[in-house]
Amino acid sequence: MRNMLRLPLVGLTLLACLGTVSQAQAVTHRPALEDADILNLATVARQELARAHTSGCIVIADPDGMPLYVERQVNAFPNCLSAAKAKAKSAALFEKPTNGDYQALQKGDMTVLVVPHLSPNPGGSPLRAEGAVIGSLAISTADGVTDETVLHATLAQWKH
Repeated sequence: MRNMLRLPLVGLTLLACLGTVSQAQAVTHRPALEDADILNLATVARQELARAHTSGCIVIADPDGMPLYVERQVNAFPNCLSAAKAKAKSAALFEKPTNGDYQALQKGDMTVLVVPHLSPNPGGSPLRAEGAVIGSLAISTADGVTDETVLHATLAQWKH
């Protein structure tokens, strides 16, 4: 009798597992940055920095703002890497370009200074695919106008 009770439990366990498998297959595709995307973005950003006759820092981050690619070029200004990491994190987490917060600060909105992980400096932008934020790109040089110029030129050439 004991063996007879175990068989139905094994069958129920197997059915429960099969039910879980079919649910796992229902997970939808989520776009992501691929290695090729990251290398392409970095290459284009380097070219755009050269075209602007300057050197700087490039950071490409995942949707949580964690760096996936970090580059500090020779002769870049001392704090550009910290600034680029902050811009990349801010753009990814808040899902908006950092230049908007920079403009708000210029208009006197000091609240942008107290929000954790928000960088009110130009040069950071989220990267989107299929409507979802899949990461961010940040450029940092000694000049915010150059950061924005290089950022937009890089994004214009990025195909995802």
